[in-house]
Amino acid sequence: MKIRRYMGKDTQEAILKVKMDLGNDAVILNTRKVRQKGILKVFAKPMVEVLAAVDEFYGTKNKKEPPKSEVRFPVQEKNVEEQSNLKEKEEKIALLENKVNNMESVLQKIYEQVSHGNEKMAVKVDQPEDKVKPKIAELFYNNLLKNEVEGDIAKQLIDIIQSRVKDNANINDAGAVLYNLISGILGKPETLKLREDGKPTVVIFVGPTGVGKTTTLAKIAANYSLNQKKKVGLITADTYRIAAVEQLKTYAEILGMPVEVIYSINEINDAKDKYQDKDIILIDTAGRSYRNKSQFDELKMLVDASHADEVFLVLSTTTGVRNCRDILASYDFLKDYKLIFTKLDETPALGIILNARRLTNRNLSYVTIGQSVPDDIEVANIDKITKNLLGSIS
Repeated sequence: MKIRRYMGKDTQEAILKVKMDLGNDAVILNTRKVRQKGILKVFAKPMVEVLAAVDEFYGTKNKKEPPKSEVRFPVQEKNVEEQSNLKEKEEKIALLENKVNNMESVLQKIYEQVSHGNEKMAVKVDQPEDKVKPKIAELFYNNLLKNEVEGDIAKQLIDIIQSRVKDNANINDAGAVLYNLISGILGKPETLKLREDGKPTVVIFVGPTGVGKTTTLAKIAANYSLNQKKKVGLITADTYRIAAVEQLKTYAEILGMPVEVIYSINEINDAKDKYQDKDIILIDTAGRSYRNKSQFDELKMLVDASHADEVFLVLSTTTGVRNCRDILASYDFLKDYKLIFTKLDETPALGIILNARRLTNRNLSYVTIGQSVPDDIEVANIDKITKNLLGSIS
């Protein structure tokens, strides 16, 4: 007995392949829908798999020689047609009898194999479809790790998916659940909120060295000045880098904004007093290494003395997973702040955004996507970030 599998776009196509290969005497054992293997095919339409069987000796048994007594030679032309019709009827009857006998033989052999618990046959016929679930979970888990989501966070997400998604769910179902989980963690971004009492809104920017605080501040200043017609004043406390002061002065000159440079914490209030006619006061700070305690203590005092209405912690998306956790822990002295992520154009992996949001529970705000001022800044797009973290699966 021959047992074979046939794949088709639908049941009709699969059965047609069965008939073409095994003939009309094939017996359909099982029909089911299966998903194609491979990352590039997981979203494709399921194929139909048909398991069919036919007697191995079918075809040889049918070829019986006609009895010699029935072999006749026409002697008259008028009898040829009658003899042909009779022979055709006899062949049809014989073929029908063979089909019935063959079907009985096939069914008997199948019954014997099932009765004796043939494991190999059982695996082929009854392969469970719920095996796709662990494969889907593994696929998404690997994508999260590839996009630099922390292992613990990725595992938590996958565990939730496995508890919510049914065994026979496809990748679209699992992807939808994971999308909702990630976008829910990222939350709705919040931008700078202006005071409504007529006083200037004081905003201070903090963060590690080299993340782009000064450029980010200039982009926000330009946006509020040029697009929203707000009066903006700039203050810089980043006197450790001469280039930083000159950079901010250059931006201020181009944008037509005043800038004050302070060299000690005591000067912060005097600088703010000069900007009481402004709508927004933006304060730039020096990048501080979280490993340098004395410098970090100085930053804490500056933040306290500024009495800022808004605090933005600026982080680079190029920061490694381990460094990100250490940096966030070092800034836990901040009472409240929002997260800005820079250099999205320099890395394809945005896991740090989800990591930081999960670890701090602070709201996302802006992201920067280049060096151009004021164009390369935008409010964090939760849909784009979530799709990036899910990975490219098509």
